[in-house]
Amino acid sequence: MPVVTITVCVGSSCFVRGAPKIVEEFQNLIATLPPGSADLRGTFCMEKCTDGVTVKIGERVFTAVTPDSVKRLFDEYVRSEVKPCPS
Repeated sequence: MPVVTITVCVGSSCFVRGAPKIVEEFQNLIATLPPGSADLRGTFCMEKCTDGVTVKIGERVFTAVTPDSVKRLFDEYVRSEVKPCPS
């Protein structure tokens, strides 16, 4: 099963714009997946400081991520890549 990597910028600019809440939202959603199917990481700069909280899912980069947009991103780019466990 491929592991989907989610990287959230936690540098000072993204931090003050809500990165901790974005991380929390992703943690809660990852908990609904089979163990080991997603990897959440933090990084200190993605060089998009003026664009709000920046998130990278796989090779796609998203800017101005808000807590309200996390679920949509997760469903579209993470959950869609994770195969359910065989019953």
